[in-house]
Amino acid sequence: MSGYISNTIASILSNGIALELESDEEEEYYIMKLQEYFASETDFPAYLRGEKVLEIEDSDMQIAMEVTIQQSTLYIMPYSQDVLEIFTEILKFIANNHKHILREFRGVEENKIQSIGDITSTKEIKPDETQETEEEPNSDDDFEWI
Repeated sequence: MSGYISNTIASILSNGIALELESDEEEEYYIMKLQEYFASETDFPAYLRGEKVLEIEDSDMQIAMEVTIQQSTLYIMPYSQDVLEIFTEILKFIANNHKHILREFRGVEENKIQSIGDITSTKEIKPDETQETEEEPNSDDDFEWI
């Protein structure tokens, strides 16, 4: 079991965590929210460096870890050996806040049905309004998709 966990951690450190973010602005917002989380919920000071880089300090006030988001992937770069607690805080943040942050940034679409009439009020297509599907004469272009 411990081999599986250490392989998973090594994979996260090597490959990052796919966040499925859609824009540079969303990446910046996400890293900002991560910094706010560390400032308010943990004992580890965290500072934004640039737009998508977060530096997290350990209890000795040394930079212990750097977190970046590039192309919708969160990368973690440890600078010291004792970063397991910071690593678990990052995972806890993602597990507890990811969907909320996406909804907060993107907004929520509302799909409401006001009445049963809304469902049945779709326009019915009459036979004379159907699209004509005439076949075109054969040409060389017909076989290009094969």
